[in-house]
Amino acid sequence: MWRCVLGLAICSTLLVPVTAAANDCQPVADAYNALGKVPAYKQTVVLNGKPLAEFIVVGDRLYTKRESGWTAVDLGAGGRAATQKKVIPDAASLKGCARIGDDKVAGKDAVIYAYTPPPMEGGLDLGPQRVWIGTADGLPLRMTSEQAKTDVTLSFDNVTAPVP
Repeated sequence: MWRCVLGLAICSTLLVPVTAAANDCQPVADAYNALGKVPAYKQTVVLNGKPLAEFIVVGDRLYTKRESGWTAVDLGAGGRAATQKKVIPDAASLKGCARIGDDKVAGKDAVIYAYTPPPMEGGLDLGPQRVWIGTADGLPLRMTSEQAKTDVTLSFDNVTAPVP
Protein backbone atom coordinates (compact mmCIF):
# COMPACT_ATOMS: atom_id res chain seq x y z
CA MET A 1 0.00 0.00 0.00
CA TRP A 2 2.71 2.50 0.97
CA ARG A 3 4.64 1.67 -2.22
CA CYS A 4 1.58 2.63 -4.25
CA VAL A 5 1.03 5.80 -2.18
CA LEU A 6 4.70 6.71 -2.54
CA GLY A 7 4.46 6.18 -6.29
CA LEU A 8 1.40 8.39 -6.40
CA ALA A 9 3.12 11.00 -4.27
CA ILE A 10 6.20 11.15 -6.42
CA CYS A 11 4.39 11.11 -9.73
CA SER A 12 1.06 12.52 -8.63
CA THR A 13 -2.46 11.79 -9.85
CA LEU A 14 -5.59 13.08 -11.93
CA LEU A 15 -9.16 12.85 -14.01
CA VAL A 16 -11.13 12.35 -17.32
CA PRO A 17 -9.32 12.36 -20.65
CA VAL A 18 -10.61 14.86 -23.19
CA THR A 19 -9.56 15.12 -26.83
CA ALA A 20 -7.47 18.23 -27.49
CA ALA A 21 -4.44 19.62 -29.24
CA ALA A 22 -1.22 17.64 -28.78
CA ASN A 23 0.52 20.73 -27.45
CA ASP A 24 -1.77 20.63 -24.38
CA CYS A 25 0.48 17.82 -23.10
CA GLN A 26 3.58 20.03 -23.02
CA PRO A 27 2.53 22.23 -20.04
CA VAL A 28 1.68 19.08 -18.06
CA ALA A 29 5.04 17.46 -18.80
CA ASP A 30 6.83 20.74 -18.07
CA ALA A 31 5.07 21.09 -14.69
CA TYR A 32 6.11 17.63 -13.55
CA ASN A 33 9.63 18.16 -14.86
CA ALA A 34 9.80 21.39 -12.81
CA LEU A 35 8.51 19.53 -9.74
CA GLY A 36 11.55 17.26 -9.96
CA LYS A 37 13.83 20.30 -9.78
CA VAL A 38 12.36 22.70 -7.18
CA PRO A 39 14.40 22.99 -3.96
CA ALA A 40 11.55 21.81 -1.71
CA TYR A 41 7.83 21.15 -1.54
CA LYS A 42 5.14 19.78 0.75
CA GLN A 43 2.54 17.33 -0.52
CA THR A 44 -0.65 16.26 1.21
CA VAL A 45 -2.56 13.20 -0.05
CA VAL A 46 -6.26 12.65 0.62
CA LEU A 47 -7.77 9.24 -0.23
CA ASN A 48 -11.55 8.85 -0.44
CA GLY A 49 -11.96 12.20 1.30
CA LYS A 50 -9.76 11.26 4.28
CA PRO A 51 -6.18 12.44 4.92
CA LEU A 52 -3.80 9.62 4.04
CA ALA A 53 -0.25 10.95 4.02
CA GLU A 54 1.94 14.00 4.16
CA PHE A 55 5.26 14.25 2.35
CA ILE A 56 7.98 16.87 2.44
CA VAL A 57 10.70 16.81 -0.16
CA VAL A 58 13.87 18.81 0.38
CA GLY A 59 16.50 18.30 -2.28
CA ASP A 60 16.79 14.56 -2.85
CA ARG A 61 15.43 13.61 0.56
CA LEU A 62 11.81 12.45 0.96
CA TYR A 63 10.15 12.76 4.38
CA THR A 64 6.96 10.83 5.06
CA LYS A 65 4.66 11.53 8.00
CA ARG A 66 2.94 8.53 9.50
CA GLU A 67 1.18 8.02 12.81
CA SER A 68 4.52 7.26 14.47
CA GLY A 69 6.13 10.46 13.17
CA TRP A 70 8.40 11.42 10.30
CA THR A 71 10.66 9.03 8.40
CA ALA A 72 13.26 10.03 5.83
CA VAL A 73 14.48 8.37 2.64
CA ASP A 74 17.54 9.53 0.73
CA LEU A 75 16.75 9.35 -2.99
CA GLY A 76 20.41 9.81 -3.96
CA ALA A 77 21.93 12.63 -5.98
CA GLY A 78 19.49 13.53 -8.75
CA GLY A 79 17.14 10.77 -7.61
CA ARG A 80 14.02 12.87 -7.37
CA ALA A 81 14.36 14.35 -10.87
CA ALA A 82 15.24 10.92 -12.29
CA THR A 83 12.19 9.32 -10.65
CA GLN A 84 9.95 12.07 -11.99
CA LYS A 85 11.35 11.52 -15.50
CA LYS A 86 10.58 7.78 -15.24
CA VAL A 87 6.96 8.54 -14.39
CA ILE A 88 6.43 11.16 -17.10
CA PRO A 89 9.36 10.98 -19.54
CA ASP A 90 8.03 13.67 -21.89
CA ALA A 91 4.86 15.20 -23.36
CA ALA A 92 4.58 12.39 -25.92
CA SER A 93 4.13 9.85 -23.10
CA LEU A 94 0.88 11.55 -22.01
CA LYS A 95 -2.53 10.91 -23.58
CA GLY A 96 -5.82 12.80 -23.75
CA CYS A 97 -4.34 16.14 -22.66
CA ALA A 98 -6.72 19.07 -22.61
CA ARG A 99 -6.85 22.46 -20.97
CA ILE A 100 -10.21 22.36 -19.22
CA GLY A 101 -10.41 25.60 -17.28
CA ASP A 102 -9.01 28.09 -14.82
CA ASP A 103 -9.21 27.99 -11.03
CA LYS A 104 -7.43 29.07 -7.86
CA VAL A 105 -5.52 26.82 -5.45
CA ALA A 106 -4.64 28.33 -2.07
CA GLY A 107 -5.21 31.78 -3.57
CA LYS A 108 -2.93 31.15 -6.57
CA ASP A 109 -4.20 31.32 -10.15
CA ALA A 110 -4.03 27.97 -11.93
CA VAL A 111 -4.93 26.32 -15.22
CA ILE A 112 -6.55 22.87 -15.02
CA TYR A 113 -5.44 20.16 -17.44
CA ALA A 114 -6.88 16.68 -17.93
CA TYR A 115 -4.46 13.95 -19.03
CA THR A 116 -3.66 10.27 -18.71
CA PRO A 117 -0.11 9.36 -17.64
CA PRO A 118 1.68 6.30 -18.99
CA PRO A 119 1.33 3.11 -16.89
CA MET A 120 3.81 2.89 -14.02
CA GLU A 121 6.48 0.21 -13.73
CA GLY A 122 4.83 -3.14 -13.24
CA GLY A 123 1.87 -2.08 -15.38
CA LEU A 124 0.00 -0.06 -12.72
CA ASP A 125 -2.45 2.10 -14.69
CA LEU A 126 -3.25 5.32 -12.83
CA GLY A 127 -6.05 6.24 -15.22
CA PRO A 128 -7.20 9.71 -16.25
CA GLN A 129 -6.10 12.59 -14.02
CA ARG A 130 -6.27 16.35 -13.59
CA VAL A 131 -3.56 18.77 -12.60
CA TRP A 132 -3.85 22.42 -11.56
CA ILE A 133 -0.74 24.23 -12.81
CA GLY A 134 0.20 27.59 -11.30
CA THR A 135 0.13 30.36 -13.90
CA ALA A 136 2.87 32.32 -12.13
CA ASP A 137 5.44 29.51 -11.81
CA GLY A 138 4.28 26.54 -13.92
CA LEU A 139 4.33 24.18 -10.92
CA PRO A 140 1.62 21.63 -10.10
CA LEU A 141 -0.49 22.92 -7.20
CA ARG A 142 -3.14 20.21 -7.04
CA MET A 143 -3.68 16.80 -8.62
CA THR A 144 -6.72 14.55 -8.60
CA SER A 145 -7.49 11.04 -9.78
CA GLU A 146 -11.02 9.73 -9.88
CA GLN A 147 -9.78 6.17 -10.45
CA ALA A 148 -7.38 6.24 -7.49
CA LYS A 149 -9.79 8.43 -5.45
CA THR A 150 -6.94 10.78 -4.54
CA ASP A 151 -6.69 14.53 -4.13
CA VAL A 152 -3.15 15.83 -3.74
CA THR A 153 -2.18 19.40 -2.85
CA LEU A 154 1.32 20.82 -3.09
CA SER A 155 2.89 23.91 -1.57
CA PHE A 156 6.31 25.40 -2.21
CA ASP A 157 6.58 28.34 0.19
CA ASN A 158 8.58 28.13 3.43
CA VAL A 159 9.07 24.35 3.25
CA THR A 160 11.72 22.99 5.61
CA ALA A 161 12.83 19.48 6.49
CA PRO A 162 11.09 17.98 9.52
CA VAL A 163 12.99 16.22 12.26
CA PRO A 164 12.52 12.44 11.84
